[in-house]
This record gives sequence, C-alpha cells and structure tokens, in this order.
Amino acid sequence: MDNKCLYIFNTEWFEHTALKNPICTSDHALEESFPEFYSLNYDVRILAVKESTAEEKSFPFYNDYYERYGVRSLSFFDEAFEFEPKKYIFLNGFNQQQFMRIAPKIKDTAEVIYFFKCPKIKDLSVLSNFINLKCVHMFWNNSLESLWEMRGNKHLKVISFQAISKLKNIEALRDSSVEYIHLDSSDNNGNRKPALFDPIVFEQMQHLKYLSLGYKNSL
Repeated sequence: MDNKCLYIFNTEWFEHTALKNPICTSDHALEESFPEFYSLNYDVRILAVKESTAEEKSFPFYNDYYERYGVRSLSFFDEAFEFEPKKYIFLNGFNQQQFMRIAPKIKDTAEVIYFFKCPKIKDLSVLSNFINLKCVHMFWNNSLESLWEMRGNKHLKVISFQAISKLKNIEALRDSSVEYIHLDSSDNNGNRKPALFDPIVFEQMQHLKYLSLGYKNSL
C-alpha cells in the first residue's frame, strides 16, 4: 500500500464537492432501463489521492483539505466493512493494489460498484467472486484490457463503461446474465478511439436487451 497516499471517506468533504450524492452517470439511457442504478446514494465513498509535496504545500493559496479530511491507511476500514455491510461502493482514484486491499471486504455484499477515474486498475478478475453484483460503472480507464469471468455473477445486469480506451477482450459477456451494456471510448473532447474487441459477442448473448457503443468504428 502506498504510504504517500491519503484516503478520504468523510461525508462532509464529499457533500461540498462535485462528487456529492447522488452520483449520476452520463450514460443517460440507463435512467429509463435501470433507474435504480442511474442515480443512487452510495453506502461508502472513498477518494484515494497522492499526498501533496512540500513544494505544493508552500504555495500561497494551498488548500490543506486533503490533510484535514484524509487518512494514510485503509486499515481502519476493515471493521467498518465487516460490521456495516456495504452494497453501493464508490471508488475514486484507486489503483490495482488499493482495490485488492478492500475487495475481500465487499465481495459478499456489493451490488453496485463505481470505479470513477481509476485509470490504473487493469485487472477486475476478482469481481468473479462478487456473488451479489448487479451493476458495474467505470469512468476513465486506460489500463483495463479484459473483462472478468462473469458466470458466477448470477445477478449482474448492467455494464456501463465510459472513457475506456484499451478494452479488447469481452468474451466473458457471452455466458453472462448482463442485459444492459454501454461501452464508450470518448475523451473530454468527444473524440472516439476504434473498438479493439469483436462485436459478434453481443449477437451471442442470450439476455442482452440494450447495447450502446461509442467507438470510432461503431454505428
């Protein structure tokens, strides 16, 4: 675990930022199909952020809110996750190691996970063990290349990924229970990258009801 990272979970901090609940994905079609996953209050919100350098702290208008609200270890979450089961999880800025640190604590209870600006998460295979998982949101990731084995996710209905640029293996969707898919590679300027995966997988899905693709070479 990176000891130079701060973790903010304080409700007061979130309530005064753009991350205030409810968090709405810009995948607006989801509101009609699965409104319960479009806008909801998350049980836990955690922001992982690099601790400011001495140089940054010396700036005249430096804001020390990270230090005031943040802690330097995720260990204190262990008891909270154990005695207060979390269904709706919002993670911002997490890397692979940080996510793996808390994954065992939420694998039996998590129904919705939102990976918001977690560009360094590249392996979601642990989600195969999330028995109650229903919806996975992801916004901005340039590391993930493959989806996870989904046959054990019997309740999984929604995959909504935005600003995802390197995804190329979606074979796991073929045998999944997923009904709603939104995959998009658009950046902040609306530019799209070519799709790296074979779309024939979607034709072979038994439960798929809605599909939206935002790639340069998609209709």
